[in-house]
Amino acid sequence: MPPGDRVNAIHVSRPIQVALSEKDLQSLTESDLKALEDGLLLIDHYVPVGTGVVDSFCLDKDANPVVVEYKAVEDADRDALVQALDYAAWVERNPDTLLRFVAEKRPGTLGNRALGDVRIILVAPSFSPRTRFASEMVKPDISLQKYVCFEHPNVGRWLHFESVYDSRITRPRRVSPQAYTIEDHFEGSYAKMRPVYDAFVKRVQASLGTVNIYAKQDYIAFQRNYIFAVVNTYINKIDVGVVLRSPASSPRLGDATKWGWSRLTHYFTITSERDIDDEVLKWIGQTYANS
Repeated sequence: MPPGDRVNAIHVSRPIQVALSEKDLQSLTESDLKALEDGLLLIDHYVPVGTGVVDSFCLDKDANPVVVEYKAVEDADRDALVQALDYAAWVERNPDTLLRFVAEKRPGTLGNRALGDVRIILVAPSFSPRTRFASEMVKPDISLQKYVCFEHPNVGRWLHFESVYDSRITRPRRVSPQAYTIEDHFEGSYAKMRPVYDAFVKRVQASLGTVNIYAKQDYIAFQRNYIFAVVNTYINKIDVGVVLRSPASSPRLGDATKWGWSRLTHYFTITSERDIDDEVLKWIGQTYANS
């Protein structure tokens, strides 16, 4: 109910504050996400990630994945922070899986946009100073939202949120996820690998055609429908993670499952233009087809 209608409906008596179960808190929040944050879009709830389950998985208006965690009892906010950081770490390492998930649950939502950096929203009845101070130190953007639930016989229940902390406001402004560039990955001592990277991109595009290539903070993504290759840059090499379904026996291929991504199976290393040979292009073609 719009706030104006709510005021008209309750003028004859005062609403009361009520306690909620965690399940009811989540359901009530999801029914009116705009009250929590304007532009939030629910993708799904109870989403398995790694070893846990995200209460509400959303996208914000800038296409940033948002992990929303709820606690309905006092003194549970520290546990919620640790849980949310664990889930956010998994989300950050598996953007290819998230792209597929969003496309299945909300077709057409992203369009040609790439996913931004993961954010966290914690919803709880209160937050301890320890949680508040710890939130200042963590890497992802985080918002602590204190809630009060009101109930009125003519209106029902609704939530009032108060922002206890929002890193997007408190922290110095950081480069937006969409503003990361390829150049960011080849600054300083890394610059000597730029010609090798450019040669690799040229050979890939000559073999596959136009490929969507974009930079994130920690890697460079090559995307078809989904991410099919990931480039990590070093001062004397670049590592390329790929998805190869058939067993690979080449000594040039390493195990990419240790990278923490859900789909990447192998990686190969390029140290010079000589390494960009037919075998590398074969692997790129296979991972492209697998995307």
